[in-house]
Amino acid sequence: MFARIRWQLVAWTMLVVGLILIGLGVAVFVAMSRGLVDHVDRNLAARANEALTNPRAILAGQGDFEREGYRGGFFYLIVGAQGRILANPQRVEIEGARARRLVVSPGQPFVVEVDETPARLYAVPFRPSPPPDALSTGRGGLPGKPLSAPSGRRFPPAYEDAYLVVGQSLASEERAIGTLLLILGVGIVAGLAFSFGGAWFLAGRALVPIQEAFRTQREFVADASHELRTPLTVLQSVTDVLDRHRDEPLSANAELFDDARQEIARLRRLTTDLLTLARSDRGELELAVADVDLAALAQAVVRRARPMATERGVTLVESGPRDQCVVEADPDRIEQVLLILIDNALKYTPSGGTVTVAARRDDGAVAIDVTDTGPGIDPAHLARVFDRFYRADAARTRAEGGTGLGLAIAKSIVDAHSGQLTLANAPGAATGARATLRLPLGGRAPSLAARVRRLATGQRGPGG
Repeated sequence: MFARIRWQLVAWTMLVVGLILIGLGVAVFVAMSRGLVDHVDRNLAARANEALTNPRAILAGQGDFEREGYRGGFFYLIVGAQGRILANPQRVEIEGARARRLVVSPGQPFVVEVDETPARLYAVPFRPSPPPDALSTGRGGLPGKPLSAPSGRRFPPAYEDAYLVVGQSLASEERAIGTLLLILGVGIVAGLAFSFGGAWFLAGRALVPIQEAFRTQREFVADASHELRTPLTVLQSVTDVLDRHRDEPLSANAELFDDARQEIARLRRLTTDLLTLARSDRGELELAVADVDLAALAQAVVRRARPMATERGVTLVESGPRDQCVVEADPDRIEQVLLILIDNALKYTPSGGTVTVAARRDDGAVAIDVTDTGPGIDPAHLARVFDRFYRADAARTRAEGGTGLGLAIAKSIVDAHSGQLTLANAPGAATGARATLRLPLGGRAPSLAARVRRLATGQRGPGG
């Protein structure tokens, strides 16, 4: 299942990255192609304006135009109004103009095949300007009048409505565009290859917490089903026996009735614990936050739990600072945490042992240590003591009615208070374990935003 999901993530990633790369490639290609064409058009316009100042070089085959010739660069034509080519000093072969006719549109560049090479042409009306020496000496015509031909004759009448056409080979531009297209293609392929590797790696990394959550959920469902099966089996057996003795008075089956009540109570505790954990997972754990003296609260919890310790033959001792240790917390929830920790310590402390509850200040926080003199915790179990339904000693906790959810619930409550809960072997002792609850010291009331959030979520405020 996860392999299929991974491939789907990779496929979607490749699709998105591929579309982005192709879009960028197309945008770059279009921009560069238009830039090259615009550059050619500007050069053609500049050449046309320059040629109009020296038309003799075009008509008589003199000057720079003749020496330049056509070597795949610029060339010049004079085209009449009917498209007839009047002058072709560089003798270029234009495809489609075999009959020496070429249809042009002034100011509108177009592309033709010249000597089997694409070329871009630009036409302007043939209105030559007199060169500077003609304006100063009067040679070649008067200002405002057409220039004379090199022989002294004026231009023929056909030249009056003619067009000057300047052309440039696009061979170099096509090579540049081809190179750009090749670079973009290679870049896109390489980018997709690298993207595939990155997508495969990131998809695998992204699935790690999902796989862990799925494994945890599967274990949770299996453990919950196992925990529910036992009381349900007992209830089914009890009801079957009671059904067979329906005519007998209830007092005759009192033990069966008591067993059924115990299993119902166990189911109720289990469902309550599961509901608490579910709310914690959704961030909906209700907290009635108020200023709480954690040392005084620990003393009160110890007094309540002392009869339970006496029943087990365990000594329950409390010690703490004399000054107040005020924190912002839900007193009922913190009391629940302390009861869970004390009950857990009593379960693993043999008769005649001692459980110590000590409150202390610890670097801007209040810490409560619950230390027992039991066998301690196997290091192999330390990493999973807060997992749901996990039991370091399954036989003992089941015999005493435990479900394996107590420490998980305590951890979720402490996390909701932005505190810390740790469980480790008691330092400096041969046996025993120590659970430490650590909450930051109070000193400021909840903010207005926090109160508004509590009101919106139906939670009670401080003192509520």
